[in-house]
Amino acid sequence: MIIPDIDDLVLEHDDDTALEEVGRRVLSRGPWTTVAFLVNTRNGPETPWEGPFLWLHRYQKVAQGYKLVSRFHTTDKGQLDALSEAMREWEL
Repeated sequence: MIIPDIDDLVLEHDDDTALEEVGRRVLSRGPWTTVAFLVNTRNGPETPWEGPFLWLHRYQKVAQGYKLVSRFHTTDKGQLDALSEAMREWEL
């Protein structure tokens, strides 16, 4: 799927799952664009929300716009906590 403009990006999901975007940051722009999403997810309308999770997506600029090339999704809150702690320790 090609996205004409990175600012018009909408996260994809299907009817069986739910996705709530809590935050978004464009970390870099250009031929390779990186976007960080903070999301909550759930496995159906009757299940509780889980998260937050960090999703990092890399997009490549192509003639028609941007295409998703790679992504990294944290799978539990502990990973996000560990990443935050590492950044604090590294003084980033």
